[in-house]
Amino acid sequence: MGYKITHVRLSSGGYAEEHITDVKGVGDSGGSFTETVAQVVSYLKMDMKYYVSIRGYTITVIHQKSSSGKEYIRTKPDSTTTDNLLSLDRF
Repeated sequence: MGYKITHVRLSSGGYAEEHITDVKGVGDSGGSFTETVAQVVSYLKMDMKYYVSIRGYTITVIHQKSSSGKEYIRTKPDSTTTDNLLSLDRF
């Protein structure tokens, strides 16, 4: 199925500038991983799959580019207005 992201690490740039810097999770084989957002973006571009599991739902992780050109990750839009990654535990 892919790599399940279970935790996120946020920058310490203050609330308005806070963003995800690293993720942690479990792969298909059961092994754990910790990766930077840049690594995840790179792997997504190579068609590797990442997802989160929230309240029994599986939501795909995608990458996007901000208006300033910075690449970041988020979950595919669903019924919530917030990014599901931000509801994960911190590490």
